[in-house]
Amino acid sequence: MSVIETRPFTIPVDDVYSALKSWHRGSGAGSPLHGLLLVRQARASTSRSEHEITNALRRHALNELYTTHILEADILRQRFLDAQPAYHVANRFNLSEATLYRRQSEGVARLAAIIQRQEDAARASRIIQLTQRLEAPNYSRLIGAERHLSRVLDLLAAPGPPWLLMFAGIGGIGKTSLADALLRRLVRADLDTEIGWVSARTQGFSLSGVIQTVARPVLTTEALVDALAAQLLRDVPGLKLRTSMERQDALRARLKEKPHAIVIDNLETVVDVSSLLPLLRSLANPTRFILTSRQSLFEEGDIFHYPVPELDEPNALAFVRWEAALRNLPALEQAPDHDLLPIYTTVGGNPLVLRLVVGLTHTHALDAVLDDLATARGASTENLYQFIYRRAWDELDDATRQTFLAMPLVSACGGSIGFLAEVSRLSGSEVRHALERLVALNLVDSRGGLHERRYTIHNLTRTFLQEQVAQWYTPNPI
Repeated sequence: MSVIETRPFTIPVDDVYSALKSWHRGSGAGSPLHGLLLVRQARASTSRSEHEITNALRRHALNELYTTHILEADILRQRFLDAQPAYHVANRFNLSEATLYRRQSEGVARLAAIIQRQEDAARASRIIQLTQRLEAPNYSRLIGAERHLSRVLDLLAAPGPPWLLMFAGIGGIGKTSLADALLRRLVRADLDTEIGWVSARTQGFSLSGVIQTVARPVLTTEALVDALAAQLLRDVPGLKLRTSMERQDALRARLKEKPHAIVIDNLETVVDVSSLLPLLRSLANPTRFILTSRQSLFEEGDIFHYPVPELDEPNALAFVRWEAALRNLPALEQAPDHDLLPIYTTVGGNPLVLRLVVGLTHTHALDAVLDDLATARGASTENLYQFIYRRAWDELDDATRQTFLAMPLVSACGGSIGFLAEVSRLSGSEVRHALERLVALNLVDSRGGLHERRYTIHNLTRTFLQEQVAQWYTPNPI
């Protein structure tokens, strides 16, 4: 799916004709053109009726028609504005009635084309206005994301809760990209949608393998309110002069008045999530908040958790080929599956890591790149593991680390709590508690049904645990 893909909107000529015929109806009458953004925007900014707004739109378009097709414009004016019968207008212009109706139809079609151009311009301007609130996308195509977007869009379109939704997953898995694509899809689907975006991201990871510090991340509740107010309340006079609580009240009034979809990116880096969540709840309904986080909040009963999975094998290989094509790496783009499968075997379907692998093949052979990742060798690899795993690793207690270190012994199909207790030399209750933490941090996947669960890890995590973690971990002496 292209980032800039737009949904075409065509104004039916019959609707323009119906609008012309309704010119002299009372001001309380509706409008066949009520679905136009031009009409909706005017309704939001004026006290005029829908019918009066539509008349003004028709008159403006008719004036433009006069500059190119005087006869058709005159016919439309006399037939609909002056309400003259067809035979009278035909006689005035020395036309047969059949010819009059033909020229009238041509005039209506041209008038519709003028209104269409105006509507297209309004829509393009609205899309620019809304998407300026987003960060620049770091992707050109989302592979394997359509089913996730469709499901979440259906969820957001339904009335009622959930008002808080979370994209959860390990670093680099594509949470931010999915949230960005979701808001762009919402904008294309309905230009009445109001959106917002606030990032608490403190670090970025470049495709050259360098960890980058992000300037001025939004890390506190007060900063988040200020960031949203700056985006959504630009029309409120003297907003900067108000207190933080007054800005919060103004923001709440706006979000209650009209539904918004607001992303808070990298929630796990916010200083005090426990104080932020009550604020979000007070701002929500009908507004919805989409949170992205490496840490799930299963203890919060009103958050709809949507785990973002890694790409499966076919989509991972398609992603590699797409990235290779973008970077003019034909040998990688055209490689057969059996040459690309070692990438998936080594790092799995984490999009960030796949992009790093592709980028490194500009300089190094693929086998050397994968060997560096598998043996935790080289600055790029060290930085990658640091970016994805270090924060979570530092939060683990000894028993949880011990359970995590046992995960490479689990097959791809997953292992039970009993198996993990045996190989980690911990009690079942200790492993159970450790898994609760590891699953919440999206380091371990919990799979299965209602009556049975098995636990497994991504290929990249397996590689990390087998090599990199040894450089970070000094076990307690027995």
